[in-house]
Amino acid sequence: MLDAVVHSVHCPDIHLIYTLNLTGWIAAVIPYPHQIADGRWLADRATALNASDCRTGKTGTAIIAADMILAVRILVVTTASGRAVWRKAFQEWPAFPRSVSIDPSVADVQILSWAGATQAEKRAALLKQRFDLLILDESHAAKSFDAARTCSVYGDPRSAGDEVAAAVALRSRAAVVWCLSATPCANSPADLYPMMRSLCPERLAARGDMPDVLSHAAFMDRYVITRPKRISRFRSIDVVVGGQNLEELRTRLDGFVNRRTQADVGIRAPIYETLPLLVSEKQRRALDNVDTIALLKAADEGDTKALEMHLGPLRRLTGEIKAKAVVEAVKEALDNGLDKIVLMAWHTDVILALGLALMDRGVAFIDGSTSAKHREEAEQRFRDLPNVRVFIGQIQAAGEAIDLSAACELWFVESSFVPKDMAQAALRITNHTQRRQAFVKVCTLAGSIDEALQSSLMRKWSAIREVLK
Repeated sequence: MLDAVVHSVHCPDIHLIYTLNLTGWIAAVIPYPHQIADGRWLADRATALNASDCRTGKTGTAIIAADMILAVRILVVTTASGRAVWRKAFQEWPAFPRSVSIDPSVADVQILSWAGATQAEKRAALLKQRFDLLILDESHAAKSFDAARTCSVYGDPRSAGDEVAAAVALRSRAAVVWCLSATPCANSPADLYPMMRSLCPERLAARGDMPDVLSHAAFMDRYVITRPKRISRFRSIDVVVGGQNLEELRTRLDGFVNRRTQADVGIRAPIYETLPLLVSEKQRRALDNVDTIALLKAADEGDTKALEMHLGPLRRLTGEIKAKAVVEAVKEALDNGLDKIVLMAWHTDVILALGLALMDRGVAFIDGSTSAKHREEAEQRFRDLPNVRVFIGQIQAAGEAIDLSAACELWFVESSFVPKDMAQAALRITNHTQRRQAFVKVCTLAGSIDEALQSSLMRKWSAIREVLK
């Protein structure tokens, strides 16, 4: 497939495909060498996963690979905020132009949100079409067959995973399917099962000393550690707490997954630190009014429901206390020479409190209600205007498809209970244009249960890529 593209421009140098083709159409972006190499790797595979770190250029790499296989009809499934990013990328990256639209249409490239994939009308319109290529961006969104979006994309499992009915799944409409995700197993190896069962089932079959793990039960028994959790006097459920036989699972994935870290492509990794904040004795006592043992156990086991149950009533209070302390620390940092800073939080009222208190320093912000247009404007203002020195983002809403590398420091005022949210948000301040050492700081309330909880979450955060190491 690659040779056909090279011969079509009568040139052995693949770089020239992205600078000038025979029609004289000039691409707006020149790729990095690793993107061309990774594009070649993708182009050689009908199904694959690009699991490279955030900010390493997976979007451009996928478009380069699409050009290499001469894919014209392309369906992209991505996050709601990622739709505008992909539309812009298809205007700048391709070696030949394609028409682009958001949502189903007659355009060459159609870009759909993960939520849109579950909407009957949109899905029906797409199932009537054929595509050369399906790109599943942020593919960890389809990590469980219990979710409608997973079944919409991959198919409906039958007989506990022994079969997957894919006739009315989006993957059945494309000859080639590529997944993109920096965190494909965000919580445990269990997250990999739907993708592997659907796109490379042969890798789950028995071979050598490795058993057959095609069924969901067999996969879980082999690669996932669970513990029973009692939810009533008479009933308990299994809770995923980690992985096992990971070297064997890596062997199964070999050749299906391509991964580059930020360090591999010349991006310096952030330095991670905690930032203790002093609180009054009265505030500390209020925060410690919680079942400490149960809370830390839930954090270690990744039990987000239990975390919300034990911490929920105090979580907003924790954020509000932190916000007041963070404002003082941010103003001091800016007054002492820091040019720009990114603050990430969870609750809307915490974001609002930070924004109001720091308004005089110039603020741009994004939360879950921010439209795609205003999202782009906020990103641009923070990047281009020297007097906009503070960016405040909601961890999930501002954790993907955004470049905040105008700043070299990011502080988590609040944390997410899902480690991959933190991992992705942290890398918003790193890319090839970042010439300074990036620092990511997790704010903690010194001497309180919050300090112990954040330490537990940071340990999980640092371990989520173990399978792909």
